[in-house]
Amino acid sequence: MKLTRIDMLKRAIRRLPLYSQERIFLEKELFNTEAGIRGETRLRKKFVEFYSTEPYEILWNTSLTLGKWPVQIDGLLLTSKVALIIESKNISGELHFDNGTGEFYRIDSNGVKTVMDNPAIQVEKHIRFMQNWFAEKHIHLAVDGLLVFTAVQAELCTIPHAIHTCRHHQMIEFAFRILKGYSSSPQLHKQSLKEIKQMIENENTPFLQKPIAQQYSFHPLLFEQGIYCEACETLNVLRESGAWRCLKCGNKSKSAADEAVLDYFALFGNQAKNEAIRQFIKIDDRHLVKRLLSKNSILKHGNKRHSKYSLDAAEIIE
Repeated sequence: MKLTRIDMLKRAIRRLPLYSQERIFLEKELFNTEAGIRGETRLRKKFVEFYSTEPYEILWNTSLTLGKWPVQIDGLLLTSKVALIIESKNISGELHFDNGTGEFYRIDSNGVKTVMDNPAIQVEKHIRFMQNWFAEKHIHLAVDGLLVFTAVQAELCTIPHAIHTCRHHQMIEFAFRILKGYSSSPQLHKQSLKEIKQMIENENTPFLQKPIAQQYSFHPLLFEQGIYCEACETLNVLRESGAWRCLKCGNKSKSAADEAVLDYFALFGNQAKNEAIRQFIKIDDRHLVKRLLSKNSILKHGNKRHSKYSLDAAEIIE
């Protein structure tokens, strides 16, 4: 199976003490990640209303790099006039941009003020990135951006001066309004747009998630060891008479140990020896763990006791 960010967060959360600060923090991260995905889904559904007689191409969830500078762009609309970056943010509440200080904050339904990273600045960075990326490819196309707030309960109290900003239901009309401000490039036609889209797709590299412990600088010992039982949500599964059985509820599972191995890579990633994984899932039998590590998505490096294992990078996606 492929480990998405949501899956990795869920695997980490279930191995942290119930009321620990780390678990509460990751639960918020999970909530925000799921909200972001819902927002991106709304964005794509809304885009079906974009109907134009002029040629265009659309790309979703594009990851590109310039040197060591990576970016991830929610939507990229290619037209003969301009390349329009569409950035989705699923943030609810009263939203305020302070154009004097560059700060962005929201006031939620309880009146609590929270200062957040300014998404308009992120759009500005993406515009600058695509301008440089096009320049390196000798593509003569202007770049602009549109920041779209997708949350149903979002209220734009103030907007940034430098970046086009709107609510979800306004997106299509705002996009057409932006396009009207640009003249068509005589060098670009329908085939050219397809070629540019193909160039971008050829260099698109799916964003690889860092292991949770590494990403958030969590100490490995914070995470509880053992094999997780989906039925009673405890770490009490052991090998018994050739089967994996939970000592607490008696539930049997064919995949519990395989899932525990995936937990290890979701949390710690990198390369690991058989011994480290045995310790994490609390199995003493190195040959049994070796069989668990012989799955197709797990790569083996080296031989015999010097062997190390890693999850195929293609299995860890955004």
